[in-house]
Amino acid sequence: MNEEAVKQLTKKGCMVGKEAAEIITEEDLERIEELPAAPMYISDEMIGQIRERMSQKVVVGSQGGQVTEEIETEVQTASGSQVQKQKQEKQSTEESEESVQESETADIDESAVNNDRSEDEKRGEDSVDDEIYSNRSTHFRSDKTVKLRDDRRRDELDTKVEIMDDYEVQNSEKDVPEFLGYYNDRYKKMKKLLMRRSELRSATSIKRLERRSEGDEAAAIGLVKDKYSTNSGKYIVSIEDKTGTFKVLVDERDGQRIVQDEMIGVSGSMGGDIVYANSVIRPDLPIPDGVTKTKDNVEAAYISDLHIGSEDTLHDRLDRFAKWLGTSEASNIGYLVMPGDVVEGVGVYPNQEEELEVNSIYKQYEMFEDWVEKVPEDIQVLIGPGNHDITRLAEPQPKITEKALPRVSDFNNVHLVRNPQTVRLHGIRSKGITNLMYHGYSFDEHIDKIKSLRENAYEEPYRVMVDLLKRRHLAPSYGSNLLSPEAEDHLVIEEKPDIFVSGHLHSHSLYSYKGVNLIAASTFQAQTDFQKRVGHEPDPGKVTIVNYKNRNTEVKQF
Repeated sequence: MNEEAVKQLTKKGCMVGKEAAEIITEEDLERIEELPAAPMYISDEMIGQIRERMSQKVVVGSQGGQVTEEIETEVQTASGSQVQKQKQEKQSTEESEESVQESETADIDESAVNNDRSEDEKRGEDSVDDEIYSNRSTHFRSDKTVKLRDDRRRDELDTKVEIMDDYEVQNSEKDVPEFLGYYNDRYKKMKKLLMRRSELRSATSIKRLERRSEGDEAAAIGLVKDKYSTNSGKYIVSIEDKTGTFKVLVDERDGQRIVQDEMIGVSGSMGGDIVYANSVIRPDLPIPDGVTKTKDNVEAAYISDLHIGSEDTLHDRLDRFAKWLGTSEASNIGYLVMPGDVVEGVGVYPNQEEELEVNSIYKQYEMFEDWVEKVPEDIQVLIGPGNHDITRLAEPQPKITEKALPRVSDFNNVHLVRNPQTVRLHGIRSKGITNLMYHGYSFDEHIDKIKSLRENAYEEPYRVMVDLLKRRHLAPSYGSNLLSPEAEDHLVIEEKPDIFVSGHLHSHSLYSYKGVNLIAASTFQAQTDFQKRVGHEPDPGKVTIVNYKNRNTEVKQF
């Protein structure tokens, strides 16, 4: 196995099949890196296709045998329909293979989201590149999308929406007992996730840890109570469980990424009344054993942050999008997913009234209903709340009240969901695609706590989403969001989703992490005065489209 090549590809978000990992070479790696975007899954068949492409290069020499130029032979292409048919046949029979787990501390390679294609690649579109590109999940420009064709009408698709974690949100007053119950539930769930890590199988309670002698091996799990830096640049972290509190010395890199209240595991050796940590372990996602797909060629569209009622709402782009949904080009789209900030709201921040087009929140929702009515009724629409919507700000947020949406709440194709919410889409003749919807109100505070995220997460919000997946919690620090302590902590990511979609930051980015499509959905609001003051450039009018049959992702600009 070429471990170094596999490691490099894994850093880019690629899943490398077991057989592919055994045969991959440096030349294969170089060819993959030349692609305009990293493939989501690399099989041994794909490597064979890459090598076939490389073998089609002809070297032409002059007198004396010196090489003067290199000419690539033309690859004969099939018609568009034939190529698509070949892709669909291969995708229906493709088997899932094991990939190599990414190191939890590995940096995310920026090349994994490079979406630019050269003009030659745009014109070429030969069968080999078609095969390679069919496995990628990346950010495409609107004029350079992969078009997926299906002769069937959308109304012949059996769409289905299943609410997986259908919990009740309590609006009663909360006090100390509710907070204790909430954190006990978080501790129980997070400990279960951490105990699955092989490094923590020997973990013991903090009370037993105190009995260990200096130099003994030590492993423990606990909530981060506090941390502070030392003169040497390292950090002393206090962790606690139900039996007590203990100090852990960690290096600078680990210490900078630890946030208060998160659940971590530590492994190292005893140093008297402190553990010298060799590693800090987070629950993270498991090693993927393949990518979940559907049998039907059905697609889902993802948008966020419409902010209807703002003077900066891009109504013309929203209308173009709704009109496009009714065209033959959009005939495969069966689902429209929107994780919050449907409207601009009223009184959300000081002097907001100066930036409102409509100063009645119910009128704002009425305008949103007018827009939803333009969406074809055979598309299932999922609507979650954000921090600008009429629900409470504390998370988990209940559904947007039917009082605010009296017309569309009665539509058979409209589903009002909570925030966060896990839904399974299109589980008809297959397992369906699990979507974790979270607006992202905690992102701002979480980004502010971690230096590496402060540097680039607003421009590339997938980075904060990856970080939270590693921690298996949507708001690990108390105070990163307003919290309503329910009987259960619904912000723990107990099960691995197929797709994780968020909004809130008004940027747009895509990434693939351990078999999960990460979608930071685009806004339909132009740059606000506040964003101008803080220097934030939104990325509006983009619609992310995921094909559930092959998990390919494209982006259309409206």
